[in-house]
Amino acid sequence: MKNLNLEKILSDAEQFSLTENDSYIKTYPEFLKYFEEIKPGEINEHNLVISSHFVYGWMPTIIHLRLDQKDNVLFLLNAVKDGHILDVAELEILKASINNSLVGLSKLLHFINPREYAIWDSRIFRYLTENKSSYGIDRPQLYLDYLKGIKKISQHKDYVKLHELISQNFKYKIHPTRVIEITMFETDRNLQNRINN
Repeated sequence: MKNLNLEKILSDAEQFSLTENDSYIKTYPEFLKYFEEIKPGEINEHNLVISSHFVYGWMPTIIHLRLDQKDNVLFLLNAVKDGHILDVAELEILKASINNSLVGLSKLLHFINPREYAIWDSRIFRYLTENKSSYGIDRPQLYLDYLKGIKKISQHKDYVKLHELISQNFKYKIHPTRVIEITMFETDRNLQNRINN
């Protein structure tokens, strides 16, 4: 993922602009609040069903939720809320339960624990790889590599410049995972709009 570095993202942050009246931006803090109000260890089936559906409200896909491994899924989601970093096998279990989509799962994980998990989607994938195809986007190891890259960027001595540039666009606190992800997302969206117009 050649573009997962502070220099590239900081350069793009200097041109950052949000899409006006974007419901993604307006609903984002509400989704975070939903999980902030759930105590650690208390994510239950009701929360899983509700939150999976609100996450899929951000996507052009209808959700197919599989609850045959419900106990294991809830255990893992509660572990995520407590700070556990999932491995490939655990991501596969959760992915299979939530539309078999790492993209949808990443959004759910982000809202449960925005400090550790970043949103992953086709715009981010295209930004990082410069591939036109999304082939490989559902590989859990690639997502874990992305999270490691974000953590490395957020720990860089110059990260504060990036955070200041982006956070001034929001009326609520955003974590480094969101700062880095939204910079990539909006950069790709603006580039695609220029290409298509």
